[in-house]
Amino acid sequence: MRMLALIFMIFTMCSCRGNLESGYNEKMAKLFHSCREKMDESYGKLLEGEYDVDKSDYSYHMKLNEARALSSYIKGIKCEASQLEYSKTAESFHIATVGYMTEIVDGYGVLLIKYIDEQKKGARKSLLREITDEKEKIAALAESCLGHQIAFMNQAGIKVDSQTGK
Repeated sequence: MRMLALIFMIFTMCSCRGNLESGYNEKMAKLFHSCREKMDESYGKLLEGEYDVDKSDYSYHMKLNEARALSSYIKGIKCEASQLEYSKTAESFHIATVGYMTEIVDGYGVLLIKYIDEQKKGARKSLLREITDEKEKIAALAESCLGHQIAFMNQAGIKVDSQTGK
């Protein structure tokens, strides 16, 4: 009877660990993709000229607030991600993803606010080049996050359905 209880306890611990790993992966992936979508949406607006507003235009403050809201949103997501409990197996995925979010706030967000605030076309053009470089850096970080996620999932034994991606 003791042996059966021991086997049951070990099985329960192992299956709980799998559920915890899977739950962590699901939550972190959702947060990551939310950040990625907001970042891509903002960058698309930048390229379409939506942030090229004059300070005398009524939409100037709206666009400035929009850029600040993006940074605030990503900070909130980063805070939520930072508070997720994770295993040693998930550590590199966790660190990479929080770093990705940090770069959006501290890099892209700061540059976007400067871009909107800047009124000289030459300076804006220079800032746009900086933002484009920053976007490339963030895209590389996103790819790195996905690599860390795949490695984590493989180590944790989380299977992904190739058709649904879940």
